[in-house]
Amino acid sequence: MKKLLFLSLSVILVFACCQPNDDCCVTPAIGDFEVNFTTKTQNGNMILFQNFNLSDGTLLNINKLQFYISDIRLLQGGEETSISEVDLVTLKSHSNAAAAAAGETLTFNDINAGSYTGIKFGIGVSTDLNAKDPTHYAGLEGDHILGSGIDYWSGWSSYIFAKIEGYFDANGNGTAGGGDDAEEITYHTGIDELYREKTINTNFDITENDVFTLPLVIDIDKIFNSTVTIDILNESVAHSNPLLENNMLITNKIADNFVEAIGE
Repeated sequence: MKKLLFLSLSVILVFACCQPNDDCCVTPAIGDFEVNFTTKTQNGNMILFQNFNLSDGTLLNINKLQFYISDIRLLQGGEETSISEVDLVTLKSHSNAAAAAAGETLTFNDINAGSYTGIKFGIGVSTDLNAKDPTHYAGLEGDHILGSGIDYWSGWSSYIFAKIEGYFDANGNGTAGGGDDAEEITYHTGIDELYREKTINTNFDITENDVFTLPLVIDIDKIFNSTVTIDILNESVAHSNPLLENNMLITNKIADNFVEAIGE
């Protein structure tokens, strides 16, 4: 009898706290959110393997540009909603004008519909994720983006946060590289010290069963000259090796500039 009484009370309580018009009975409206990354140079979109000029006239030819973003959050005033722990922005397809104009798009599904005031993310791999090596992620179910080990420095236990590779015209002959190893540029940032955060304040709405795309631009000029200036002629190659002070100075500059280079 007591069991029947308890069961009856439980049913009454369920119906009392969750009526059809109550919020607890309504499935949240969801939509999809995308971030589209394109590039900008003095000559338009950056196309891999093609020459372009920085604002100071330096002639560059980039053949690789990629970077991790992590702890991706949408902002609603003072509230933050996490939508992804880590993703990779790689411009490897930008070897023609059409691909460069289309950019690279990251898609995040099943986001609560509503009005948002911005986005925040880290440039690099966040400290908690960076503390685990690729074997940890390779053992997880599915293909984790950090599981391959391609972008991992085992020597100092860190993922490579960003890669910028290519050539510049050091001798003024109008050709960036042209097989000249002395004109190579390589910047690889990494280790926790170089992790940076970016906040973009912008108002947008995610609506039910729809897709909102936020366009962001990577200003290549600002990677080399914004918060600080990279002296490409004398600072052309650097990896974030904590044992080499000069390398850390250069890659810190790249990390600081990257924050300024990404915007609307």
